[in-house]
Amino acid sequence: MKTAWSSLKSAFAALLLVAAVLEASWNISADIDLRYRLSEWQHHDGGLHVAGASVRKTFSDRKGDRLTLFGLVEAHDNFSMVMAHELYGLYKGPLGSWNVSVGRFGLPYGLLTGFSASRLLYTMPHHELLGYDVDNGIMLSGVRGMLDYGISVTQGYGPHHLPDFSGHGLATGRLGFTLGDAGETIVGVSGVYGTTAHAHDRDMTIDRALGALDMTMYLGRLLCRAELSGGMVNSKLIGAGFVAIDYALLPRLDVNLGITGVRNGTETHDAWFTGVTHTSRWFTLRGGYQYAYYNEPHHQVAVQLYRLFAANF
Repeated sequence: MKTAWSSLKSAFAALLLVAAVLEASWNISADIDLRYRLSEWQHHDGGLHVAGASVRKTFSDRKGDRLTLFGLVEAHDNFSMVMAHELYGLYKGPLGSWNVSVGRFGLPYGLLTGFSASRLLYTMPHHELLGYDVDNGIMLSGVRGMLDYGISVTQGYGPHHLPDFSGHGLATGRLGFTLGDAGETIVGVSGVYGTTAHAHDRDMTIDRALGALDMTMYLGRLLCRAELSGGMVNSKLIGAGFVAIDYALLPRLDVNLGITGVRNGTETHDAWFTGVTHTSRWFTLRGGYQYAYYNEPHHQVAVQLYRLFAANF
């Protein structure tokens, strides 16, 4: 694994060397997610759920974008935890048919390739399936016509541990197809195999062997996302399903639905969410109700105030 880590550092150094001879542009963004929650109609809490700041530097030549350096730092739960969530360099091949990413990036699995609920009021089942949504390593990805793909080999540490010469080893991949005259349907198949570290103890390992089917459909005002996963986690059978539906009721008002169900060995977890999203010029306001039959709290009402700032130069 030490040789692999040395190769990883050499690849990142090569990306920086290429950057020195290209023209560059900058994108800087920051967002803040404030929430108030009322659980079981009597317990309440609120404050900063997450704040993020990212920097993207894109280098170009006469044929277009060639190299991207990206970093995202996040603070969670009233600044009780601060971490570099993503930090990678991406070298883009001709017309994006192949790209090489080195560093800490999003794993190519299921809906995670183009969607995240980290700034929404409902959750996805990827924490129980993968352990986390990002990891340190190298990824080959690209788009060829209606086909898109991503294949990564990572350490299995996630964002909670600093990279080291050692690593448990995690292989992840997804193959996607864009269908329809306007590309209104996207379907994908994914797989993951390897070992990850526990979020709070890097010496505690978890073996994972999983597969997934995902689908995204744009139907006029209706946007539907669905994912079905199954496999083994530490020699226990696991199955998970996720559905998210957004309907544009008015130009600035959406109705949202999110359903998550997980069966892990003999344990069952669920979450049923319904809510609304209002988008104004200055901020996004979300509110909703979540019910869980198997989990506690069974009832929860949440309100979110979200703001994204971005600048290009």
